[in-house]
Amino acid sequence: MAVQRFRGALNAADFPLVSSMQGRTVVQPQLDNNVRTTQDFYGTSESADYSIPQLLYCENVVPTAEGIQSVGYEEAVESLLGAVDFDQVITLRDADENNFLFCPAEGKNYIYTANEAAWVSTNPIDATGRAVSHAYVNGRTFICYKGLGIYEYAVVSGTFSLQVVVGIANAAIDCIGASNNYLLIASGITVFWSSLIDPLDFVPSILTGAGFLIPQDVKANIVAVNGTSGGFIVYTGKNAVGAVYTNNIRAPFSFKEVASAGGVSTPEQIASDQSAGPQYAWTTGGLQKIVTQGAETLSAEINDFLAGRKWEYWVTGTRELVEVIAGATEFRVKVAYIASRYLIVSYSVDSSDTYQYAILFDTVLKRRGKLKFDHVDCFAYPYPNAFGDLEYADLGTVAYESFGEVSYDSLREGLSSNPPSKKTVAFLQSNGTVSLLAMTYNKDEAVQLGVAIFGKFQLLRARMATLQYFDVEGAYRNATSGVPNIRASVMASTDGKNLVVPSDMTLTKNSKYSQRYAKRITGLNFAIGFEGSFAFSSYLLEMTAEGDR
Repeated sequence: MAVQRFRGALNAADFPLVSSMQGRTVVQPQLDNNVRTTQDFYGTSESADYSIPQLLYCENVVPTAEGIQSVGYEEAVESLLGAVDFDQVITLRDADENNFLFCPAEGKNYIYTANEAAWVSTNPIDATGRAVSHAYVNGRTFICYKGLGIYEYAVVSGTFSLQVVVGIANAAIDCIGASNNYLLIASGITVFWSSLIDPLDFVPSILTGAGFLIPQDVKANIVAVNGTSGGFIVYTGKNAVGAVYTNNIRAPFSFKEVASAGGVSTPEQIASDQSAGPQYAWTTGGLQKIVTQGAETLSAEINDFLAGRKWEYWVTGTRELVEVIAGATEFRVKVAYIASRYLIVSYSVDSSDTYQYAILFDTVLKRRGKLKFDHVDCFAYPYPNAFGDLEYADLGTVAYESFGEVSYDSLREGLSSNPPSKKTVAFLQSNGTVSLLAMTYNKDEAVQLGVAIFGKFQLLRARMATLQYFDVEGAYRNATSGVPNIRASVMASTDGKNLVVPSDMTLTKNSKYSQRYAKRITGLNFAIGFEGSFAFSSYLLEMTAEGDR
């Protein structure tokens, strides 16, 4: 029979979040009514389903401009011996722009500084079950424990202490935020804004600017108040209300309901540590992009998946996809938006506090990947810097000569640190370990745990086919042996839907930038799987047609 060779797709906008729900694909469409792909196939809704074999399943894989790549995790902060109660990370900033990490841990108040290079429980309090919020105003970062009050970390003394709030009882403070040099407090359905002179003064005054208001459009108790460009957004359990800055000290904000926005149940469902642009949240309306003027619902596929209570995972040893129906268990969801590019939706498939998976959506490429890594929080890593009266040893690998005319005394304000590109996505584990997502192309020495399954490949609707070989470009080789750090396997199907046990493919050609894997196996269609380190930019498949099915 004639040999058929074709190149597969690596730039599709979506892949099925449950592989069994993918429709039948075919290489030669014959009489199919959706035989033409648009010129906008790359990252657009028009490419939703054109029967094109593409990425069927992945984990620890992210999209790239060329195709897809595996990713790994690099430890940035060591765990704290014996700790299992880390829950989230908040970046603390001071007036000199020194950065520290803060973990509430229900009142343990873990602080991590570059000077100490270890987590330290600072002035612990009993805050079991208390929601946590934070705000940065005029060079000061405030932390709020719901119903307990507002706290601040003092850099010089290294203490974490309760602040005196004038005009509002501590027990009445639900959450805080910041906008336009105002500290914001929410209590029930009321929003308070501080004096422009003292951010802790909330006594109403037309001289200082402090005041309060019950927004007319609020439909439930306020869960969070997050600053945005030119105002802030009030999130409730049922809706969201936008506040636009008016530059009028008597009425500094104008409130109006955000059209189409849903409500949230916890502040962690709103992407924190983000820029002043659009905000992303997991709401009662699904995953939404929210600004003060309105809300836009994103990705029906992600929304349906997280609400569907069905998921799957790859078993490395047996190389099989196991599908699980969660039943009555709702997925727990947390959202982060990092580097003005990566929208990361973490989800837990059980009732634990640990998120096992995360969907990474690249808002620039408009494509998504998937991560498998146990974590309790995903956040933008600020690269904590050394500060204060430093010793020469505190400079680490920085040579003193590199400072030129900079005086040693000027280092009292701290050593600045610029986060590297694509290396600010961080994951916190319950023991305090912080790991960075490694998305670089330098994988020569790394053995990553990426999994990518392509399929299903069917040559003709009416015929069986025999797989001959599979060429890939982008499999990384071991620096010593030259053998690719990947394992290739093929899964055939005789009925077009159910895949048989995987069979290893044989490496027959191995060059620096491309490899050929061969396996002669017959079926109605096939799925090709890879495990290991890779950055695929292209793949070619060769098949021969067999008899009628």
